[in-house]
Amino acid sequence: MTLRRLALVIVTSVLCASAGFTAEKATSENFEVSAPTKQLAETFAKAAEQYRKEKALEWLGEEMPRWKERCPLVVEVNPTRTGGATTFTFSPRGGVSQQDMKIFGKVDSLLESVLPHEVTHTVLAYHFGVPVPRWADEGGSVLSENDNERLEHDIKCREFLNAERGIPLRHLLPMKEYPKDTIVLYAQGFSVSNYLIDLGGGGLQGRRKFLQFLETGMAKGGKNWESAVKTHYTFDGVDDLQEKWIASLRTPPVAKGDAAKRLRGEAATASRGAKTETRTNANLGVPQLEPPVVNAIRGASPVGDDRPRVQSGTSLPSGIAPAPSNKLPAATPRLLAPEIPVGK
Repeated sequence: MTLRRLALVIVTSVLCASAGFTAEKATSENFEVSAPTKQLAETFAKAAEQYRKEKALEWLGEEMPRWKERCPLVVEVNPTRTGGATTFTFSPRGGVSQQDMKIFGKVDSLLESVLPHEVTHTVLAYHFGVPVPRWADEGGSVLSENDNERLEHDIKCREFLNAERGIPLRHLLPMKEYPKDTIVLYAQGFSVSNYLIDLGGGGLQGRRKFLQFLETGMAKGGKNWESAVKTHYTFDGVDDLQEKWIASLRTPPVAKGDAAKRLRGEAATASRGAKTETRTNANLGVPQLEPPVVNAIRGASPVGDDRPRVQSGTSLPSGIAPAPSNKLPAATPRLLAPEIPVGK
């Protein structure tokens, strides 16, 4: 049974559950799940193990060894908000010494996007054993989300760049904390990660090369990115990478899979009685980048605990809104869904 069908099967029991969160539990080899119902807890324990294996094979070519301690996973069914966060404590000698995960949202979104996103964070943390640059940690994890979410990030990246909200790569690559304009880091991180992985051959080959690139860039206190782009992708430097990445975004993204089906359905609905509206991207300007805003610390170490502690998540922290640009958006058409070529 697919995760999508499984979500539909259990939705009735979710609706019957108490509005307040109840701690029904289920354990698997690597997770200890708390959820509103026993059935949900068992479903998410099974799905978490499935994604743990799947994402490790996608990124590393092999499964991760069993964790010494089960990762706590709190599942909250929420019809209005969707997101999650995974917190890591890294040992001073390297490696993850503690981790916990919380996800919230609708059941189908949790199973199809949020959970695989958060599990991907655990794969990257295991591989490096130290905090991963924010853009790569989030961008690589967005690759695990469903077709619609990836398309949305692709569209948003172009919109942010054209609105001059982009972060120059010389600032983005070494970034260790979330900027106030957090949503830009997610979209731009996804776009750069996807571009480099495709450039490296795609699939496992492209991901392995991307991991090697990150490892080189993270050397010398996280300031070795000029060497990394030259060594692994033969760019002349970070500025050259930025120029070629932006050049790749001058054409619209292509909707695939479920995203393509959704757009076909919307187009068919719109054609029945809706007034005609023409949009074009023929005159798009060159996307612009501006310096990042002041960093906002997230997942800071508790008082008295000096161990490196990092939090990764799929949603904006409460109370942090996207920072406004200090420049007017470029006078160019926005890349909205109706303009996107629909692929297979």
